[in-house]
Amino acid sequence: MPNYPLVSILWLNYNSFPFINIVLESLQGIQNLDYPNYELIIVDNGSTDGSLKIIKNAIAKMKINSKIIELKMNLGFTGGNNVAYRAIDQNSKYVVLLNNDAVPYSESLRNLVEVMENDKTLGSAQGVILNYDEKTIDTAGGFESELLTSYLFLQGSEPKALKREMYVSHTNGAYAIYRVESIKKAMKDNRRIFDNELFSLREDDLIGFKLWNAGFKVKSLPVISAKHMRGSSFKRIGDRGVYLRIRNWLLLNEILNSRYKKLIRFLIFRYWLTLPISVLTHRRERACKDVSLSIHMKTVQKAIIDGVKIGKKKKSKGVINMYKAPVIKVSPYVAALGLTVPLSIVDNEIRKSLHTIL
Repeated sequence: MPNYPLVSILWLNYNSFPFINIVLESLQGIQNLDYPNYELIIVDNGSTDGSLKIIKNAIAKMKINSKIIELKMNLGFTGGNNVAYRAIDQNSKYVVLLNNDAVPYSESLRNLVEVMENDKTLGSAQGVILNYDEKTIDTAGGFESELLTSYLFLQGSEPKALKREMYVSHTNGAYAIYRVESIKKAMKDNRRIFDNELFSLREDDLIGFKLWNAGFKVKSLPVISAKHMRGSSFKRIGDRGVYLRIRNWLLLNEILNSRYKKLIRFLIFRYWLTLPISVLTHRRERACKDVSLSIHMKTVQKAIIDGVKIGKKKKSKGVINMYKAPVIKVSPYVAALGLTVPLSIVDNEIRKSLHTIL
């Protein structure tokens, strides 16, 4: 590669003290990148646990071109990354999303940039991301189904399971590269990489669809690029996580054109109605076992109301064609199962289709 275009790495922190060793390892991985032209933009989402001080001390000892932005409150994954995006150097050709619980391998950024440089049609790309123990794959990209369920491609497979480059619905925000030009065209905005309304969860799904609709492609590469301790931050937010998952699912359902739009609404509404049965049969989500049933039901109810309300507002700006991206087709038979059986059974059927993609 004769030239090394400037890359801006966006890296968020929020109360990361419980996994601070991984956070420091992520920073060390950034310093060890075999790429001569990048900047690191750190945004702290209003941490109160002392983790920011540890990060600052670590950065002071490293030879990294970095900026640190301290926020007074938690703006989420979307808001924090949007703040970081607004701070990138005006000459940056690419931005990289890197979670603070993901450790990049030294040659990974060079590989990602080379692929983007050689294919101007790409809006985003990622390599294979391993689980932190490096024994299995965490994700090799993301696929969306027609029921708007999202899947981490090849999760749990052996590290070298991906044998060829593949187009995917979206890349995963744990470690992915984006062309700045494509973000501007997809978002129709010079100041955002994500929709703030999502806060967290499904934000990389949506930008993936927007990239495909803007005429760009999204690709997963058969190159191992990082290891990742998935859920280090998010697993601690409990009922709030359930709220975001359901709300954002419905939000996407309003602005995308899935042929199963009405069925998706039914599935989520049925989930809310059957929560008392889930408690009695011990099938309640682990994330919600520390709150009362009444509180959890109110949380889900609010998620449904907010998801439809926000989605309809965003829909007024135009519907996004999900079928411009590679999506997992759901047969009418599998979709019909959702009328009578738990979503977990439908989910298993969709996963079977996912495994036939290779």
